[in-house]
Amino acid sequence: MTALLHGPRLSLILRRTLPLLALSLFTFLPCPTPAHGDKAMDSSQASPLLPPKALSSDDFDRLNASARGLAGERASGDASWESTKEWSDYQQWLDGRWSYLSRVRLNAMRNWGSAELGDLRSETSTVFYPFSGPDALYADTLFPTSRILLMAGLEPVGTMPDLAKLQQDGKLGPYLGQVKTSLFTILAASFFKTKDMKSDFNNELVDGIMPAMVVFLTRQGYTINSIQYAVLGRDGAVHRHGEISGAPGVQITYGDGRTLLYFQADLGNDGLKDNPGYVRLMHRLAPGVTYLKAASYLLYEDYFSTIRNAILDNSVGVVEDDSGIPLKDFKPAQWQIVPYGNYTGPIALFKDKLQPDLTDFYLKTPHQPLTFGSGYKFVASVSSLLVAKKIAPR
Repeated sequence: MTALLHGPRLSLILRRTLPLLALSLFTFLPCPTPAHGDKAMDSSQASPLLPPKALSSDDFDRLNASARGLAGERASGDASWESTKEWSDYQQWLDGRWSYLSRVRLNAMRNWGSAELGDLRSETSTVFYPFSGPDALYADTLFPTSRILLMAGLEPVGTMPDLAKLQQDGKLGPYLGQVKTSLFTILAASFFKTKDMKSDFNNELVDGIMPAMVVFLTRQGYTINSIQYAVLGRDGAVHRHGEISGAPGVQITYGDGRTLLYFQADLGNDGLKDNPGYVRLMHRLAPGVTYLKAASYLLYEDYFSTIRNAILDNSVGVVEDDSGIPLKDFKPAQWQIVPYGNYTGPIALFKDKLQPDLTDFYLKTPHQPLTFGSGYKFVASVSSLLVAKKIAPR
């Protein structure tokens, strides 16, 4: 994990150019032959991602100063907002929340991921996270070696704020207050509430999920190298904003050449019929490992069968709580299922999604405790996770 460094001018230039060089090489080299007989992307086929974009020195500094300010961290250069009470109060609030989150969840997740997900991490560096909203945090915590993180949700991308401009316009305090509101639930309970996101990320102050994603990446220790607004085409290729019509999104490069892709996309069958770009991009980036958390049990429904099948076809593994793919859809001849924690059924809101076969599976299958809460059952003692690993064909 690459933290923001401070040093002389040469060091500054190197840390800007080397990640872009790494991303360029990673983007355009042919994919290695994946395990389990999955078809790799044709080496003659252009990368579906946007080419890396180099920022000017001033733009890079301005971007990362605002990113660190949003994350409640001090910038390396002059940042006038740091002297304001509004930012000081915001920093104190976020530091306290992050300390709590690390203590009750993130540290345990990192330890568990290192112990239990090592084989999946070694098989692929691509993570699929449909139904993610802006939650780059938990995916990166479980898969810190990922090179590509493909996310999707119904929320708009929005814009990256300039904190200096917000301060100049007298809007810094209200803006930071809205960011606090939007982050509250996930920092306390590990997920975003769908109904709250409609207002938290779409109002006169915060126009999308960009600030939340930037907070997560920066708090995880990454430098933001570039932010490119994008559109996802029907063929699964990522285009620059305005080039074509399609699902709007963003491509963020960060750290040592990593890439986060988020698209505002309807992943139901009807939505994917109108624009199948998301599942086609999954196929072009495969093999990947899929992460599913607090997914509203949508993958239980027939009208989400297209994305469910795309996950099963393009993943070497699936890490999920019970709101993801039902146990019955993992065919025993194709998948090895390892349970963790305690399956205590869904929360009351989704009481009709109880899986009797999963209850029976937990009763009959030895399983290890889960040391952290995840998803709707965010207390460790009543939380569960399944790790499904695709069986290599003989």
